[in-house]
Amino acid sequence: MIQVGNWQIDIVSGGRFMHDGGVLFGIVPKSIWQSVQPADSQNLVPLAMNCVLARNDSHCVLIDTGHGSKLSPLDRKSHGLLPGWPLLDELARLGITPQQVDHVVLSHLHWDHCGGATSRVNGSIQPTFPSAQYVINRQEWADATSGQFERSGGYVPADYLPLEEYGQLRLVDHLEEIVPGIQVLHTGGHTLGHQAILVESEGSGLIYLGDIGPTSHHIKNLWCTSYDLDLIRTREVKKQLFDFAAQKAYSVAWNHDIDIPLSRIAKHPKRDYLVEI
Repeated sequence: MIQVGNWQIDIVSGGRFMHDGGVLFGIVPKSIWQSVQPADSQNLVPLAMNCVLARNDSHCVLIDTGHGSKLSPLDRKSHGLLPGWPLLDELARLGITPQQVDHVVLSHLHWDHCGGATSRVNGSIQPTFPSAQYVINRQEWADATSGQFERSGGYVPADYLPLEEYGQLRLVDHLEEIVPGIQVLHTGGHTLGHQAILVESEGSGLIYLGDIGPTSHHIKNLWCTSYDLDLIRTREVKKQLFDFAAQKAYSVAWNHDIDIPLSRIAKHPKRDYLVEI
C-alpha cells in the first residue's frame, strides 16, 4: 500500500497466468530476455495481473479487473490459471465489497485486463460491480465492437457488452477526468484505444501503465510485446510516460510484473531509465 495525497493505493491481484515469452518481449532475442525472465520448457513465463484499488473519502476506484471467473476449464488450463477468483478475494481481504466500487477504469479490453468486469449470475452475464461506472476509451470500444477481425479479434464480447446493456458504460477521450484526482491518458500503441491512468494528489502521483509497460523489464525502449498494434506509438508514448514519471518522481504500476508491481523511475546517464524500488 502507498499513499498518493489523499488516495490510498493498494495493488490487488486479478490473477496469475503463463504466457509465451517470445510474445511478451517481441523482437528481443530469447538469449537476452531469458536472463531476466526465465521460461519453462514450453517457452512460457509467469505473469501477474496487477490491478489497482484507489480509495479516498469520496470514491473507491478499481483499475483493471484481471481474468475473472467466466473462462472455461480448458481455457483456464491453457493459460495456467490458479483456482478461484483472486480479485474478489483480495478486495474482501481489504474489506471492500463489489457494491462499494463506484468506478472501474479499464486500460483496454483484452481478457486479462477486463475479464473480471462481468460475471455469470444464474445463467446471465452481468457487471461484477453493480454500482460502478465502467470507464473505457472511445476508440477501444469502437474497435472491440466493430466486428472486424483485424480490430476486434483479440476481444471477448461477454467481457464488456453487458456494461452497455446495464447502463454502466462511460466512454472517454484523452485527458478526461474520471473523478477529481484521476484522469485517463489515451496512449494507443498496444491497442489503438489503449489508455494509461494517472492518479495525482497533493504533489504526488501514480501512473498505471497498462500494457505500454507490462513489466519492469520493459523499461528498455525496444522491449515491447508482439501484440502491440502500433509498435512505434508504443515506443514513443512509453518514453513520454517514463520521462514524466521520472521528472515528477511519481510511482508507476507494472501490471504484469510478479516481482515488482510498483516502482519509481529514474533517468540514467548512459541508459534511458532505471527502475527504483
